[in-house]
Amino acid sequence: MVKIQGTNEFSILDTETMNFLEVSERIDRLSIEKRAFIGGRYVNATDNRMMEKISPANGRDLSGLASCQQQDVDAAVAAAKAAYSSRVWADRGPDAKKEVLFRLANLMEENLEELALLDTLETGRSIRNYLYDSVPKAIKAIRWFSEAVDKFYDHAIPMRPTAFATVTREPLGVVGLITPWNDPLVVSAWKFAPALLMGNSVVLKPAEQSSFSILKVAELAKQAGIPDGVFNVIPGEGEVAGKALALHPDVAGIFFTGSSEVGKQILQYAGRSNMKKVGLECGGKGPFIVSDKCRRLAEAAATLARNMFYNQGQICSAPSRLFVHADIKEAFLDQVLIAARDYVPKDPFNPLHEVGCVVSLEQRRRIDAYIAQAVNSGARILMPAHDAADLPGECAVVPTIIDRVGPDDDFVREEIFGPVLCVMAFDSMRQAIRLANDSRFGLAGSVWTDDLNEAYQVSRLLEVGIVHINGYGDDDNTVPFGGVKESGIGKDKSLYAFEEYSATKTVWTRFEPMPFDN
Repeated sequence: MVKIQGTNEFSILDTETMNFLEVSERIDRLSIEKRAFIGGRYVNATDNRMMEKISPANGRDLSGLASCQQQDVDAAVAAAKAAYSSRVWADRGPDAKKEVLFRLANLMEENLEELALLDTLETGRSIRNYLYDSVPKAIKAIRWFSEAVDKFYDHAIPMRPTAFATVTREPLGVVGLITPWNDPLVVSAWKFAPALLMGNSVVLKPAEQSSFSILKVAELAKQAGIPDGVFNVIPGEGEVAGKALALHPDVAGIFFTGSSEVGKQILQYAGRSNMKKVGLECGGKGPFIVSDKCRRLAEAAATLARNMFYNQGQICSAPSRLFVHADIKEAFLDQVLIAARDYVPKDPFNPLHEVGCVVSLEQRRRIDAYIAQAVNSGARILMPAHDAADLPGECAVVPTIIDRVGPDDDFVREEIFGPVLCVMAFDSMRQAIRLANDSRFGLAGSVWTDDLNEAYQVSRLLEVGIVHINGYGDDDNTVPFGGVKESGIGKDKSLYAFEEYSATKTVWTRFEPMPFDN
């Protein structure tokens, strides 16, 4: 059993004594805040506009989420600008900011189960994943950034006896954050924690599919001591609220995680408005290369299955393209199919289940369309054994392996964002590298081999931001996360993240020469 602080009536983290009826009742009793959080209080959107929503996890009607408009974005930015101009937060020292962010992390931990329930209800992802991985990871990220902020040093540069220069990192001012639905609190924490710790004021626009948990965090942030106006949350549609935020002339930086198509629009909006600083973490189509010199095939197959299928494939860095040496392909695919059995979707609210649903019926239909396209092209479709009667409703997709594909097939080149693995055989490592790099994406990749020289050369030549050797999914807050090509610009996590949310300032100081007696 995992002990969680707070006064919860029961703990669904106790998987040995849980009562599923109680869990269902807990879901029904959830008090869900659906209004925007602007200037330190919850407010309705303009004209009381709301969005219709259905839970992919249980079909519950979740309608009523505020749909923020241009006026609401203006109000949030104005509140953030006023807070920044007052310097009530920006001028606090690192220790003072750290103390507040630590209180926020502690409050999130006390409310961990509620945050997990909210995210599962909205996204359909397994509550087990939110309880044991996603929400704790967000909390850990906030604590890490809080501890790291005073290890991020400015520079003093002695030039000559009559001149001295300092190079400092200054906050940008008001920053806009646009976050995705596939891992809501983790990505939000990766962005708002370093942004706040650098002294910025934040306006965060969550994905319309996953807004409830960050709206709860906004309340906790106020309780933790973040001043009014410093942290604002504006739910709404990307085409309206997201666009207005990216175009706003008083926003000094816009930081986005989501599709490459929207990322390109963000770049255009930044250029059309005030040339604001831009950070993008976008799509991926990760190559997973298995050499004939790899002896740990079972381990490689299990690693591939987990990182490809554990969140129904809804991970930007998922290894969705398998390149395997022709001599071992069939044997390796047999092992991947065995490993994939553990990721067949089940009831997302059962804490014993590893995998839940995709985020919406629309998303499932999009995934199904790619699979149908593969079938029509003559590809071979492989799925692990499963009972269709056990699948959790309409929004579940069984792990799917598409073999005998071509490099120009749409389902090979496009980010499906579902549990769909495309397979290509290769005869030489040079061919594998060429195929792996034949992509507009460049987020993460992997090579499995027992040949150290081969591992090094492949890691050097792969056109991605992150390379895993004999592994995948290794993750730590100390290491930057981000890609190249159309996978984005800039980095989340690590000390590099502080640079994203700040600007370099050089200050020259002139001195008079030292008078010396003759």
